[in-house]
Amino acid sequence: MAYYNNRREEPLPNEDIQTWECTSENCNGWMRKAFAAVETPNCPFCGSLMASGIRHTHPLKNNSLHNKE
Repeated sequence: MAYYNNRREEPLPNEDIQTWECTSENCNGWMRKAFAAVETPNCPFCGSLMASGIRHTHPLKNNSLHNKE
């Protein structure tokens, strides 16, 4: 039996966000710059260097006490 959700909610808005993206070809790791703990992080999955990039996805707000903003 399939369940059906008939709530008609609007989809979350998308926007371009600044990211760090892994430079390794075998890894697809990335993180939002707003959530990075250091200025230029290494990939948490494979340890490779990360390069600056942009992704089109849902915005999130960093409410951390250690947030630089």
